[in-house]
Amino acid sequence: MFELLYTSVVPAGFSEQELVDLLEKSRSKNKQHGITGMLIYHNREIMQILEGNRGEVEALFQTIFEDDRHKSVDVFYQGEIEHRSFTDWSMAFKLLDDKLISAITSGYEGHDKNISPIHMIKNSPNRGMKTFIDLRDNF
Repeated sequence: MFELLYTSVVPAGFSEQELVDLLEKSRSKNKQHGITGMLIYHNREIMQILEGNRGEVEALFQTIFEDDRHKSVDVFYQGEIEHRSFTDWSMAFKLLDDKLISAITSGYEGHDKNISPIHMIKNSPNRGMKTFIDLRDNF
């Protein structure tokens, strides 16, 4: 098993309907390819974890990387894993609202509210997976 965490920016942002469409297509495609994971969206920023066979995950990431809707695509962690963390979801989803942002940022000393929560997590990669697990289990 393999996992990859990345961030990207969607310059035009996604409307609610565009997010719904993206999730429906992603969930269907991910099921076909044995990929699980979670997508977090906040104010034009995406953070996503993908899990599965290394070749399948890398092929999906390449598609994302080449997608014109995504800019500033950056992998901040990838590696082998013993087991999946999101076995029940072809693509779990969290839209970060003020409550979730507060919960995520509460563990960061001196959090600057002018820095997006996704950018903050990206700059602290050891917290990235913990944040996904907290969102999966607690919110």
